[in-house]
Amino acid sequence: VLHEKYVCHIVHQARAILKTLPNYNRIDLSTLHHIYIIGDLHGQLADLLHIFNANGLPAIDNPYIFNGDFVDRGRNSVEVILLLMIALILYPSSVFLNRGNHEDIMVAAQYGFQDEVNRKYRTCKTPLLDLFKDIFSWLPLYSSVHTGKSKLIIIHGGISDCINLEKINSLQRNRYVSMEVPPESKSGGKRLTADEDDEYCQIQDLLWSDPDPHSRRGCRHNNERNIGCFFGPNITEQFLNKYNYSMIIRSHQVKQKGYEYTHNEKVLTVFSASNYCGGLNWGAIIRWDYNEQEPWLISYKTELVEMKTLSFNKQITLFEDPAYQSLLERIMTNKSSLQKEFEKRDRYQTNHIPLKVWSEIMTNVLRIDLPWLTLRSKLVHEDKQGILYNTMFDEYALDNTKFHSNSGIMEDLYMWKDLLIRLFNLIDQDHSGFISPNEFSDVLKLLLYDENNTDGINEAYIEELSSAMDLDKNGRIDINEFLESFRIANVKNSGKPNYQTNQSESSNKKVQNTNF
Repeated sequence: VLHEKYVCHIVHQARAILKTLPNYNRIDLSTLHHIYIIGDLHGQLADLLHIFNANGLPAIDNPYIFNGDFVDRGRNSVEVILLLMIALILYPSSVFLNRGNHEDIMVAAQYGFQDEVNRKYRTCKTPLLDLFKDIFSWLPLYSSVHTGKSKLIIIHGGISDCINLEKINSLQRNRYVSMEVPPESKSGGKRLTADEDDEYCQIQDLLWSDPDPHSRRGCRHNNERNIGCFFGPNITEQFLNKYNYSMIIRSHQVKQKGYEYTHNEKVLTVFSASNYCGGLNWGAIIRWDYNEQEPWLISYKTELVEMKTLSFNKQITLFEDPAYQSLLERIMTNKSSLQKEFEKRDRYQTNHIPLKVWSEIMTNVLRIDLPWLTLRSKLVHEDKQGILYNTMFDEYALDNTKFHSNSGIMEDLYMWKDLLIRLFNLIDQDHSGFISPNEFSDVLKLLLYDENNTDGINEAYIEELSSAMDLDKNGRIDINEFLESFRIANVKNSGKPNYQTNQSESSNKKVQNTNF
């Protein structure tokens, strides 16, 4: 658990930034180029770490929108919201936070966040809860994204026939600490004026509403939540036309695939907490690229891990895994340069170099200044003579002796990993997280269609290739099997020609382009 001193420091800094922001985030992809949109996380740290590991940490050139419900129900709400606050502090121009219905101190008192703070910070729970209550109230209410070819509005819950964005944009949002208990009137009375009550109801609708489950027209009371409304497809159409938006992206509801289109694909729901509350749903995120008409939908599941059953070291390893894996990838990408420098400094060919020398080489070659002296026990072996530098690369074989057959294979694999993942997502047309035989066959035929418009590859070869990539023989190819297949192809290419049947030279080039 992070010390309370640092928690307060993080929250104070984040609040200072949030207080300078308008009531909505204005985002233009002509400068940011792409953006990831994350739905409900609900304190599920494993999902957040998976998102960062798979898609990159937030950065100036890797922006994110987090669409509310960071806390409650999951076990690590404190850690999730602190990571998001840190991301905001580091990259305020490319990390955007929307308020969700659970960013409400009254809701958080019922669904777990308050209890988690009380448990983790017993000696200072009251001031910390007051800080979080304040920071919740300063979160922007929605985001507006110009993609180049379209304009999106990203809201946690939804809309109603009463929503007036001009009014939403000008109200004093931090007055509305809770959607369950209205604030006192500015006039000094206990009851809100008609204008204040209208503001209050509009914020409730933004944070709590859902698309009508029966696609009925109009707006009606949301009797499932007893707050907010159900809005129909005609309300969506009217709202989009009035404010010149092309789509509403919202969260707020768990979906089996992690996402769902409704209202003639004008409303897209994204929910990012997988296996939510012990269920079996997928989590999903959205990536929208500049000048693209359609989004990428990326689904995933994280494993359910019972933290109490793990040793302390395994718990630390689990939470460090994304950062640790990123470091491994960087090391493997630079393996040749590192080895060359190690051998140059090993004058007597003892396979040893001094600890300080090893640390300097790691900093200079990788161009990152990390506490190498502290990290060395996780990266390399040492004895009385110094650092056994070759053991570092033995460890990075990840206990898999198959990787030892060619010194450049691991480097190639890690260098092309991001591109391979993008290729996998392209082939995975239904974004299920797996490539089906039909998806694999369609793409392979497209790639190998020869210039005479005749099939350059037969069905038997497609089936044989698909079966070879399906390592566990369950009838579908997951991302790990996909990456492993390219590694094996690289091994074969290093010493043997590719297996081809009835393919023209031009077809071979197309296949080679995909085999990296």
